[in-house]
Amino acid sequence: MSSDKFKFILIGLVFILWAPLSQKADSYPQSNEPPVKSDANPSSSKKDWKYIFTHFTVIAPGRISRYDRIIKKYSWRYGFDWRLIAAQIYAESRFDPGVRSYVGAVGLMQIMPGTAKHLGTHPKLLLKPEINIALGVLYDRRLYNIWKEEKGKDRLAFTFASYNAGHNRVLRAQKKARLPDKWKSIKRHLPGQTRHYVFKIFKAYETYKKIVF
Repeated sequence: MSSDKFKFILIGLVFILWAPLSQKADSYPQSNEPPVKSDANPSSSKKDWKYIFTHFTVIAPGRISRYDRIIKKYSWRYGFDWRLIAAQIYAESRFDPGVRSYVGAVGLMQIMPGTAKHLGTHPKLLLKPEINIALGVLYDRRLYNIWKEEKGKDRLAFTFASYNAGHNRVLRAQKKARLPDKWKSIKRHLPGQTRHYVFKIFKAYETYKKIVF
């Protein structure tokens, strides 16, 4: 690897992992509130816990995974409820940092090597949990910023669908939909795998909100 290429990768990692938080507002325009508020419901029954341990990955009461600290760090930095990002990681990899998909996606947030390069990171580093999560949440933020006309949960659904299927594919689905800014209208024009992916994230998120605050 040339010294210039190494310097480029190193600078990219420094920006992603240790950029001052004061840069957040300048780099990622957003409201004063995160896209999803932390509106946890403190009540959780034994039935809830049985369902959670059966269907979702939870390591202990009040903890979703061993990566909670890292997920919180980058979710806060880029303006998301950390439990939503945890739900996405569950949908992507079930919190397995070494998993690889048949198309080549790597790690906790199943990032493609090409996406890593685009974000200034060497693909070999995707197996490092913190780097993988940092890149994934940064990519979420960039996608979220694209969908400015969509509101609330629709905007999040568009973001996750773009993460899964690609931004251009979601744009094509929009053109076919009767209500192009509504997830319910465009999702029928997207692959079933993408629809299930978005559903699984929201399902896990609603469950995590009941037990993690």
